[in-house]
Amino acid sequence: MNNKPTLILLPNRDELDQVLSRDIANILATSLHNHGSASLAVSGGSTPENMLSLLGQAPLDWPLVQTLLVDERWVANDHASSNEAMLRKTLLKSAASSSKYLPLKNNADSAENGQYLLEAELDALTWPLSLVHLGMGEDGHTASWFHDAPEYQALRTAHAQHCFAVQPGSAPYPRITLSPNAVFNSEKIVIHITGRAKREVLEKALSQDADYPISMVLHQQQVPVDIYWAP
Repeated sequence: MNNKPTLILLPNRDELDQVLSRDIANILATSLHNHGSASLAVSGGSTPENMLSLLGQAPLDWPLVQTLLVDERWVANDHASSNEAMLRKTLLKSAASSSKYLPLKNNADSAENGQYLLEAELDALTWPLSLVHLGMGEDGHTASWFHDAPEYQALRTAHAQHCFAVQPGSAPYPRITLSPNAVFNSEKIVIHITGRAKREVLEKALSQDADYPISMVLHQQQVPVDIYWAP
């Protein structure tokens, strides 16, 4: 399989949000039609906020859709840096509020302890996921896969684990993240990026000798990848 990513270039961010939200809704609708259920893992941060708001309004049978985050900071779910807090203001505010949502952050006293409970909950989901939505930082990280996290090499090579607790040196807060094993146990991956700086990092990561965390996604041969970009 020569699974080369497809690059979809949009003229501006508003159009990107509209096109990507429509495309994700169509993928979920197809999964609902074919399987009677669908699942969606989405990334946090500020880039996808408008897209997720649009997606949350899509006329889907949301109670049959499992939603979750790709990664989360180990902070209270009403914290300003919580991805769940962002998700509840965007995707989970409209029709999609009736979806089955699995939080990554639980009541454990640390991400390290929380990952064991979360692992069991993730294991109980129906796999593969219908779609995984990823972002990318200007350092080439995706999800919470950071080069400088002590857990990075274990995360890269784990073949059974669904999630990892990580402590990146270059980013605040301990985090919980889906593993590459979980992300690649999916039917489709979309990468959502904006801005020329990230486009330059993406072009470098697409080369075969690149070693960015996002390179794991770009060069794997298991799941088709579409990259959506706007200036």
